Amino acid sequence: MELYDVTTIVKEFSGCKNVEFNWFRCGERRAPRSYADLIENYDPSDRYVYYAEGCIDEMFELDEAQALKDYIDQNYGEAGITTIEKAKLPIATDTIGLGAISVGGPQDFYMLDKAPGYTLPFKVEGYFDLRGCELVDGSGARPYSTLTRLAENRS
Repeated sequence: MELYDVTTIVKEFSGCKNVEFNWFRCGERRAPRSYADLIENYDPSDRYVYYAEGCIDEMFELDEAQALKDYIDQNYGEAGITTIEKAKLPIATDTIGLGAISVGGPQDFYMLDKAPGYTLPFKVEGYFDLRGCELVDGSGARPYSTLTRLAENRS
């Protein structure tokens, strides 16, 4: 089985330049995939195997990836460039999906499927991380962490 990753580099987002959005499927379960073929040393009895399975479930099949790219290009094309890349399979057993990443502050999810006029038959979110991004106003880069910003403000 071949699976794909879809990424959009947005020219400007939240005061930052060239922000990378890594899109992933979320929500409803899909037909089971052959995890044994897609995850190295797959062991269904491993208590953390659901992280790697979740990563596989978030990836797109080619028709889904193309539909997503077409949707983004049609509705947000001027905002950035969207690419489709074949995923490197099998993945390591200690891999987690984007939806399992803890977010808050400059790291978050963009809920594309909640946008007005969303028409794809599957739910999609995009992970982005603004830490260290170059600022649009040319004044430098966004601090890597909230703690860095707090420390700078105290000086």
